[in-house]
Amino acid sequence: MNIFYDNKKQEWQSLVKKPLNFGKNLLPLNYENKPSGSCFHVKTINNKVGPLIGILASRANGKEFYGNRSTFIKIQDQLQKHGGISFVMTPERIDEVSVEGYFVHEGKWQKGLFPLPDIFYNRIATYHEEKSSEMRKVQEIANKNRIPIYNPHFFEKWETYKHLIENNVIKYHLPETDIFTDRKQLKSWLEDHQSLFIKPVLSNQGNGISVISKIEDKYIIKTNKWCKSFKNFDDAFAKVSENLRKRKAIIQRKVHLKEYEGNPYDFRILVQRVKDKWFMSGIGVRCAKKGGVTTHVPQGGRIIPLVEVNQEINTDLISKIAIATAHQLERSYGYLCEFSIDLGIDTNNQHWIFEVNAKPMKFDEPDIEMKALNTLIKCFYNDSGFEL
Repeated sequence: MNIFYDNKKQEWQSLVKKPLNFGKNLLPLNYENKPSGSCFHVKTINNKVGPLIGILASRANGKEFYGNRSTFIKIQDQLQKHGGISFVMTPERIDEVSVEGYFVHEGKWQKGLFPLPDIFYNRIATYHEEKSSEMRKVQEIANKNRIPIYNPHFFEKWETYKHLIENNVIKYHLPETDIFTDRKQLKSWLEDHQSLFIKPVLSNQGNGISVISKIEDKYIIKTNKWCKSFKNFDDAFAKVSENLRKRKAIIQRKVHLKEYEGNPYDFRILVQRVKDKWFMSGIGVRCAKKGGVTTHVPQGGRIIPLVEVNQEINTDLISKIAIATAHQLERSYGYLCEFSIDLGIDTNNQHWIFEVNAKPMKFDEPDIEMKALNTLIKCFYNDSGFEL
């Protein structure tokens, strides 16, 4: 069936006389025999229409919100195809019974007033905003009304490592890692491993990551932007400290990855859940630029077709690692819907988890992106009580 949003009256309307409710807090629809405004296709179950999905996005100066608008539009298009509505909101636009958000109508973003959604889909872009008082209010309202929040928070690298190392399957696929403390620790680790990653615990997309190596009587520090050599450890340590800018970080043994055309590559594994079943939705391949420290595309890495390295992949083992990671993360963090894993294979065919990402980036591989979107939509319907 169809429902309508009258922007002038800021009310939701229906052509049906019988009582119909909308949203998690069951907002009654107003009967109107000649409704006006934006029309939406929805499903019905037990006199409730929906589902209604609230996409949490970051605030932006001079714009309605910050985020991947093309993805948000695709979510709305898929929901409308089956019957359902999504809107984009920023955390400060919510109160106990309603949300001010944005929806697409006739190719333009328009403002609307919505009831509380059946599900929050968290795409907040920064750690700082996720820790804000406005976001805490969203979480309180969600808890009070038993509204699921997909991607409830970013994964902090050190905390996530401590959770994963407890798992008897995963622990064999984690390179040695520790919280970065002082010069004595770093010097000792360099003596043992010769080459280490240093990663801020709250970084993403490869930002802030460096590699420090001891090569004969020199210390080499590399980032994706520069490389410097030091004759003594004290100078090298000073540069590490300067680069971190007092940020909390981990140190991690550098794994010697397999290479493609002379450059290391690794994998982005997308893991999603429908009902109680976790599975891999796709495997993407990312290759570092020449001399690059990481394979992240924003840091100069590139996408290569999976078929180019397909003979190197043990899909069954990767799936086993991915599913074990999903169950361990749920035990540690509670309800989840999706995440991605940065996984590499070394020259001895050992498989290593480097990072786990709470909010997967858009995949540039069209087949993976479409499967990811369809799976997400299935999850929306299942967890909101509607049938796809």
